[in-house]
Amino acid sequence: MNVRKLTPEQALDKLMSYCSKMERSEFDVRQKLFMWGITGDAAQKLINKLNEDGFMDSQRYIYSYIRGKFFYKKWGRVKIRYNLTLRGFKESVINEAFDAFFPTVDYEQMIFDQLRRKNQSLDIEDEYQRKSKLIQFGQSRGYETEISLACADRIVESKDNE
Repeated sequence: MNVRKLTPEQALDKLMSYCSKMERSEFDVRQKLFMWGITGDAAQKLINKLNEDGFMDSQRYIYSYIRGKFFYKKWGRVKIRYNLTLRGFKESVINEAFDAFFPTVDYEQMIFDQLRRKNQSLDIEDEYQRKSKLIQFGQSRGYETEISLACADRIVESKDNE
């Protein structure tokens, strides 16, 4: 890893630029600071300054993250929640964002469309294996097992294999 030492003033300028390009989490900023050799109280002061000046906002970041991963990557709630907890966000904050976002989208239809598209690419004749592959695909995308199973059942039973 290429470690470059920066002063806190230089780091603040770079972080302002870094955070103004797209939403960043405290986790992302701490990684940058660590690469620049800034840790501890100095790092916390810089993070506080970024929060005060509006360059970072955890609520804004979470909403942006959920939107991006749902609409562009087609991730499900399980995978999004897991990745947000890895980034250090509290469960209560994540739940609040989920409660605000997911009622506004057709979650099950998105899962159904993804599984139907996957089904069209499968060359498996056996229904059981086909369902297993679809459920496995759904779980790898972060969809709940119950919803993946229900959608896989609908797809296989409807003979929508083309």
